[in-house]
Amino acid sequence: MYTGTLILATSWIDPEFLWLFGVFLMCFVKYAVAAGMAIAHFENPIWGYVITTIGGIAAAFFWIFFGNWAQSKIVQYHLWVKRKNGKTTLDHPKRFSKKNRWLVKIKKNGGLPILCFISPISIGVAPGCLIAVGLESDRFKIWLYMSVSIAFWGLIIFGSKWLLVA
Repeated sequence: MYTGTLILATSWIDPEFLWLFGVFLMCFVKYAVAAGMAIAHFENPIWGYVITTIGGIAAAFFWIFFGNWAQSKIVQYHLWVKRKNGKTTLDHPKRFSKKNRWLVKIKKNGGLPILCFISPISIGVAPGCLIAVGLESDRFKIWLYMSVSIAFWGLIIFGSKWLLVA
């Protein structure tokens, strides 16, 4: 019953646009997967580079500037659940936790540039941006480093496809 309605509602949308939009949205989750989707689907590597780079930079902007808001809402929800379950005192985080030591280790071994360079391919744009916000307070600097990194990785990925096609 709903299948016909769904097909009727989406029949006016161009399938190529749906692919473009899907690759763009996948950049918000995992840049490497979006680049793989673009390589597999688009004939022209320039088109894939443009879509994944714009999607990756938009994802970096979203996670850098609005990710803190999302994290605070998640923390508020967990506090609400603790209060609802009858726990009146809230646990305070340890000053020297494993997470804090890990962040200090990252900062000493290369800091923000290395994190922004590696994260689009390895852990994804979203975790990389959220970790970078914990390391650096200048959000525009994080966005600049992440944008340059995304553009660089796009050139490497789609440049290799262009060389293989030619």
